Amino acid sequence: MTEYNNKPEKLASAIYLITSFFSDQEPLKWTLRTLASDFVSLTVSLNGNSFKEKEVLVSEIRNLVLKVGKLFSVAKNAGLISTDNHDLMEEELNKYLATIGQSIDISDLLKIESPKPQAREIEENIIIKDKIEYKAPEGKYLKGFGAISVKKNGRQSIIIGLLKRKKEIMIKDVSPLINGCSEKTIQRELSAMVHTGVLRRIGEKRWSRYSLARP
Repeated sequence: MTEYNNKPEKLASAIYLITSFFSDQEPLKWTLRTLASDFVSLTVSLNGNSFKEKEVLVSEIRNLVLKVGKLFSVAKNAGLISTDNHDLMEEELNKYLATIGQSIDISDLLKIESPKPQAREIEENIIIKDKIEYKAPEGKYLKGFGAISVKKNGRQSIIIGLLKRKKEIMIKDVSPLINGCSEKTIQRELSAMVHTGVLRRIGEKRWSRYSLARP
């Protein structure tokens, strides 16, 4: 299975992961997830259909992807996702649109070989709310949407994202979300955020509790 063959699933998974930060009471969460599921279903339906059927399906897929892009713009304007989140998703959606727009007469649309990876690939560098970046573990892409392996500049975003859902956190609340980081590293990150005025700290060392300095 080629890289492009996985693209619809990766885009849909990214939508699910990003919307996991939305409140369950937020209608956009469920609208986007429904569209993501429909997107995967439509792309799977491309296999084995006649030219005319594929022409109709490609048109439906294009309209659906455009709708997802518009809804992400609404989410950005409403403050549900960061500008970086919006821009990266828009970029990836546009890449997909450009590919399916090359030609309707494609016998196996999902079997087109994609160009060699550039600096950013969606499975390597998706930005989740407030600039959370993750790198999917090899062979376990987004399995259960669990632990997120991040670069250093993404750790603080995970911490901030968590504190937007919880009033206070401890190191043990953060460590399951970040692969490849010891508790000492997370403690240093939290301390740095305290020193820069982003967080407040109560208590000492491992028993410290942290909250946003400006809720």
